[in-house]
Amino acid sequence: MEDLFNTIYGWTRTWYSDELDDYLYDTVHGYLHNGLFMFISTIFFFVLFYYIFKPVRRQFFWWCMYFVFDAIVVFAFAIYYTMTPLVNNEIASEKEWSNLDCIFFGFSDICWAFVVYFILALLFKWWSPCKFVPFIKF
Repeated sequence: MEDLFNTIYGWTRTWYSDELDDYLYDTVHGYLHNGLFMFISTIFFFVLFYYIFKPVRRQFFWWCMYFVFDAIVVFAFAIYYTMTPLVNNEIASEKEWSNLDCIFFGFSDICWAFVVYFILALLFKWWSPCKFVPFIKF
């Protein structure tokens, strides 16, 4: 599982610094922690939209809003996870990364959350009343 998330985040690894990448890859297995949280959070919001609340009107709008809620949660977790060692001075000064690196890691987490959200929509939407979302019924 760890290798899967290391590979996935490796595709957006150029968005942030080598120091943050080394910390997340070698030191704390951060790609695994962030990846699992992103995946579980995205599944949670997907299930809320398609199977729990099942909106009747403006389904595409609510589909987007549920993803925005998921993006906020995933981004906040990524920022918290990467900023905490900086705030607590747990990193040597020559290995520190910037706040901008934390923000870009959060954006990469949002991008991967959207990919997971969209793939889940393609695979599991058929048993829901919202089976035509995110696509328009012709």
